[in-house]
Amino acid sequence: MNDMSPNLPDNNKNDNGKSLHWHVLGGNNKHRIGANAGLAVYAETDANGVTKTTRLMFDAGALIGESRFAEYPELAACDNVIPDMEKHFAKKGSGVKPAEPVDAIFLTHNHVDHVGAIPFYILMGYELPKIYATPYTVKRLEQELTNANIDPEDWPEMISIAPGNPVQEGKVKVNAFWVSHSTPQSAGYFIETPEGNILNPGDFKMDPTLVWGPAFNNAQFSRMIAGKPVDLLLLDSTGADRDTPTTHEADVRDTLRGLMKKYPGKRFVIGVMSGYEENLASVAQVSAEANRSVWISGWSHEQSLAALKATGMSLSDAVGREIKVRMLDRGSASKDLADTRPGAAVVIVTGASGLPNAVLTRAADGVHPTLTLDKDKDIILLVATSIPGQEASRERMLSILRAKGFKVLTKSEETLYSHAHARLPELMDFAKLANPKNVLPIHGDTHLREANREAMSKLGFNSLSADNGDVLRVTKSGVESVNPESKGRPKLVGFKTLQGQRWNDRNYMQINAPQDKPDAPEPANNNSKPKRPKIFNVNPPPKPPAAA
Repeated sequence: MNDMSPNLPDNNKNDNGKSLHWHVLGGNNKHRIGANAGLAVYAETDANGVTKTTRLMFDAGALIGESRFAEYPELAACDNVIPDMEKHFAKKGSGVKPAEPVDAIFLTHNHVDHVGAIPFYILMGYELPKIYATPYTVKRLEQELTNANIDPEDWPEMISIAPGNPVQEGKVKVNAFWVSHSTPQSAGYFIETPEGNILNPGDFKMDPTLVWGPAFNNAQFSRMIAGKPVDLLLLDSTGADRDTPTTHEADVRDTLRGLMKKYPGKRFVIGVMSGYEENLASVAQVSAEANRSVWISGWSHEQSLAALKATGMSLSDAVGREIKVRMLDRGSASKDLADTRPGAAVVIVTGASGLPNAVLTRAADGVHPTLTLDKDKDIILLVATSIPGQEASRERMLSILRAKGFKVLTKSEETLYSHAHARLPELMDFAKLANPKNVLPIHGDTHLREANREAMSKLGFNSLSADNGDVLRVTKSGVESVNPESKGRPKLVGFKTLQGQRWNDRNYMQINAPQDKPDAPEPANNNSKPKRPKIFNVNPPPKPPAAA
């Protein structure tokens, strides 16, 4: 429900009593990509002096911790960092309304840097508003909440949406549209208000060759915009510093076809990153074309396929032909794979980044229970890129495999990685299609966002710069920052793992980043004790049974 409050003097409101603001909660980081979240706030004052405010949050992501490039030194040891939502979410059972309550959350897709904060907020005791997302994103979020041992009674309401069915929240209309990305059913949003319109395509590329998709469609996008002005475009910056064509899924499939023809007697063991279901589908399609059976090993891949099946997206239907898929779990699977002729099998595994518990990492070390590698039979492919912060683990695994005599191919040797994000040429094409009045680069570190800003400026668009913690006022006549005093000083919360490697056995310490402002005087005679970090287990004891 939209909150109502007496009309107070507000220099940020226009003379017509209406205002639209965009709050950068996270994602516009100093060093790395993650914790993506933004807030659209529309307020309107009626003739009686009562202001109705609608607050809609777009994405709620986590930033994977990395000690060398921490947003704050205090958070250097944290595994995950998320935007602090204390003033936006109510604590369950407190009876205290937050200062600026959020009415709804819209998710663009299911990757951790866009949804990973949600389990943490619930574990912190917050009661979340309803969540809108496409069916597959909803199912993946349900899996994440289950993985975190969060009781379904504590889940927020989750509502499936699709393009063509706009959502109305107060005076704000939100229309979804399909975008191409590395995970299915990714969506962008067109946010319409009486004071101005904001376009948020989320993570995207313009690849028409996806297997699951749906892919970005120019005609669908143009029908949705229908000549309406885009007062502010929020533009993904991930590939803004690379003036190269985007590698599409079809390019990777062509490479795989060539390799399977070149090495017909070899078994291919292919590392695909978690959350890159489109990459997995491309591997499966080419394997089926070559009459190879597909074996899949890895908990995250199993969860993705289960969610796809639950939302009506089977692998065979997606590629248009029957695919023999078998999970490489315990039992007879390992023996059956070993008995399969090498040239008749493809094994898709987790571990492209070399993380310790992943399948390929353990197989490289010779300790995986069901997958035994053989340098005379196997070729190892990494259909993946190197993830910042995980370079060392990846190089360790590659060194072990190559030292043992395995032939290992990565994107350095072959076209094996389909970009998840648009490169500069596609960013420019999308901007021309949207024809915005103003562009705000998001989803990137300082370098990437500046490269994006410069490119958009050269195209003739008014290109802006904003950091986490900034607030922009959006009008039909322009966009301006309204909080220069807090620029780049967002409230962030970090979590340090004290024990456990998986969600269901972790014990976390919660650490709040400081909110010190420059030149602020020290409080006199301050004898108050600092707040102690909160420690909590994500595997709480079971709730007592209800009374009969």
